[in-house]
Parts: sequence; structure tokens; C-alpha cells
Amino acid sequence: MESSTIISIIAAFVTIAVVGAWVGGYLDRYQKIAQDHALDAMGENRASYGLKSTLKGQQLSDDKDLNDLQSDTADTVGGLVGKGGIGESVGSTLSEGL
Repeated sequence: MESSTIISIIAAFVTIAVVGAWVGGYLDRYQKIAQDHALDAMGENRASYGLKSTLKGQQLSDDKDLNDLQSDTADTVGGLVGKGGIGESVGSTLSEGL
């Protein structure tokens, strides 16, 4: 067998094992850790990210000015409970439960 064939077979088995572990729920705690690291790198926590995405989720109007206002409001409210915001302790406490 060629080495490329062996590597392909090993990669296929690893992929099947990872997908099986993910579907079985064995990777949930690692997924949460990875999400927390990604949010931390962006200066966010789960609470601030959730607020921002919820408030930005559906545009209320086709008017660009209203959409900008909605987006700015979402950023401001999310920033209050995010890293460095005045409600950071509240955001951190909420994030632990999410």
C-alpha cells in the first residue's frame, strides 16, 4: 500500500471517531471551552454575545438609519455586560449559567 492510501484510511477513521463523539455528546464540554476562548479573544462573554445577536437578529425596517440605530444599540447594550463594560460582573455571572 502506498503511504498516501494509509494516511487517507487513518484520516477517515479519525473523522468517523470525532463525528461519533460529537453526535454522542462527548465533546460538549470541549466545545464550550473552545467557544469561551473564541469569545474571550473577541472581548465578549456569552451574555454580551447573546444580547448582541438577539438584538441584531432581525432588522425591523428597510431604512438604513433605523438599522444602524438598531445595530448601535445592540453593540452598546451588549458592551455593557461584555469585557470592560460597567456590568461585566453581571455578564460574567450570567455567562456561567449559559
